[in-house]
Amino acid sequence: MKYNLENLNNNLLLTTSNSELTKFCEEVFSLGEKYPAIYEKIKHDQDAHGKKKKLLRNLDKQYLHSKNTDLPEIGYEALDLSKQEIILAPGRPRMSPELVLLFVLLRGYYGSVSNRFVCDRFKDSITLYVLFSNLNLKIPGTTTILENINSLSNETRDFIFTCQLEDIFNVELDDFSYVLFDSTSVSASTCWPTDAGIILRLLERVYIYGKKLEDFGVKSIQDFYLKDWFGELKQILFSINNAKGTKKRKKQEKVKPLYEAYLKTAHKAYGYLIRIFELRSTVIKSIDLPPSTKQKLLKIHDRMEEDLLMLSPVLYYTEKRVFNEIVLPSTEKIISLSDESAAFIKKGQRNAVVGYKPQLAQSKQGFVTALIIESGNSSDSQNLFPLAKQHTDNTGVIPKFISADDGYSSAIGRKLCLELGVEDVCLSGAVGKKITPEELWQSDEYIAGRNKRSAIESLMFTLKYVFEFGQLRRRGIENVKAEMTEKLIAYNIRRKIMLQEKLQQDANKAERRSA
Repeated sequence: MKYNLENLNNNLLLTTSNSELTKFCEEVFSLGEKYPAIYEKIKHDQDAHGKKKKLLRNLDKQYLHSKNTDLPEIGYEALDLSKQEIILAPGRPRMSPELVLLFVLLRGYYGSVSNRFVCDRFKDSITLYVLFSNLNLKIPGTTTILENINSLSNETRDFIFTCQLEDIFNVELDDFSYVLFDSTSVSASTCWPTDAGIILRLLERVYIYGKKLEDFGVKSIQDFYLKDWFGELKQILFSINNAKGTKKRKKQEKVKPLYEAYLKTAHKAYGYLIRIFELRSTVIKSIDLPPSTKQKLLKIHDRMEEDLLMLSPVLYYTEKRVFNEIVLPSTEKIISLSDESAAFIKKGQRNAVVGYKPQLAQSKQGFVTALIIESGNSSDSQNLFPLAKQHTDNTGVIPKFISADDGYSSAIGRKLCLELGVEDVCLSGAVGKKITPEELWQSDEYIAGRNKRSAIESLMFTLKYVFEFGQLRRRGIENVKAEMTEKLIAYNIRRKIMLQEKLQQDANKAERRSA
């Protein structure tokens, strides 16, 4: 398939502009042409997604057949995806792997493909209009785009990332021998938590899920006194959040009676929901429905059960905190209802956020070469060697020089990096000085390395405020990793375009001077 971005066929006037989007699309297609294995992996992911959907359709067909057979007592056996071979027959045309690659990286470039601003950009883009017109296609709808790009696995995203770094190395834009390490804090797609607020949201969520049961032929959760209790909880929560006091002790004394009334009402609602859930759970597990419908019902059941299980410890440690002044560490508390992988992240003097702490490696020419993202607030020192190892695995190059701030100072990590083949590990700060030989610490190369370490701050600023790296849209550790990887690939594409243009400008200047 030929992707023509130059002009609309049989139209001498409608041509693409020399815009950043045009250059970005050209770079995406160039990467795919150089590494066709990317398209093979995308197609494999699309097939796996299609087979999973087809298996569910087959189960529904078999269920309906069992209901209409002359021997209904035979029933049917559940099929196992790992044991049954599903063959995809020709059907409606699927989005090509080339376009999937384009849109998944456009999502990294814009931060989304579904919000109104980005959708309008797609509709108004001359570049995309010319591209799809030459293919005799329309720009796919948002749902189609999302279904296709969300079928990609993180393994495929990582493969695209490593192919990109290999391409950067091959065109000699960077040799990846010099690398900087740093971490940053990013906000999860969640609100700031309070114990009382989490209790109310959990109760309301169980109630909302319970109302959906009637869509599947199961009696829904009846209102009983729930609406009155929810109204009372909201009023008390408002009073708790707006309680004032000149001193912390006085404020605590003011909110204690409020919390006592709040928890008393919350326990009533919790007890009622537990009783009703147990009754509904028996019906849900035994109800006879088509497999696809039963799957949706069980998903609602499991979410209700998870929320009720979470409510018990939240009620417990809220009482301990308010009445016994026992404060649990954040690692033992529920921080977010929408993203259970998120944690409290505190870096230096910056404001704490509820989110993640990605570890990044930046090459000398400004390309991101490694990303480590984990649940919780992991220390930088634990990631000194893992970052060096991932940089090596991604680029195929063992760095000669590593520069990182004092947070990464680790004698064990430094030793492992040197055993990997790294020639110099330059660490800043008091701890870094302590574990670095004096002659190296005072050398011109190490002094320059410590002075240049601040260069990675510009990378963090660009990622956060240009590529929306600091505010996540997706939830869950795997989805967060996918979002960050897409944004890093998009950043590297933009960085590559900028460096190539600069090299071309320098070459033109040199040619003019020699003329």
